[in-house]
Amino acid sequence: MLNDITLCPGTNCPIKHNCYRFTLKIPGRKISFTQTPYDINTNSCKHFISNHPSENQIRLKAYEIWQRMGCPNNKSVECWLQAEKELM
Repeated sequence: MLNDITLCPGTNCPIKHNCYRFTLKIPGRKISFTQTPYDINTNSCKHFISNHPSENQIRLKAYEIWQRMGCPNNKSVECWLQAEKELM
């Protein structure tokens, strides 16, 4: 993902568990935001980075898995679910 990222303390933030800035594990983690940037009025954060893979990332990974399996018929759902699991 990102090499140099401002981390968030997630204090009183209801979306922190879906945000890469909060869930990223870094030894000796240093929080850079002095306050949680979550805006209660808009229920959003302008610094939010989703920690869920995009549909395109899942698609590419599923295709890779399908190829590794030998391109079997009727395994698209299985490959998709495996890709999601590996990317999470």
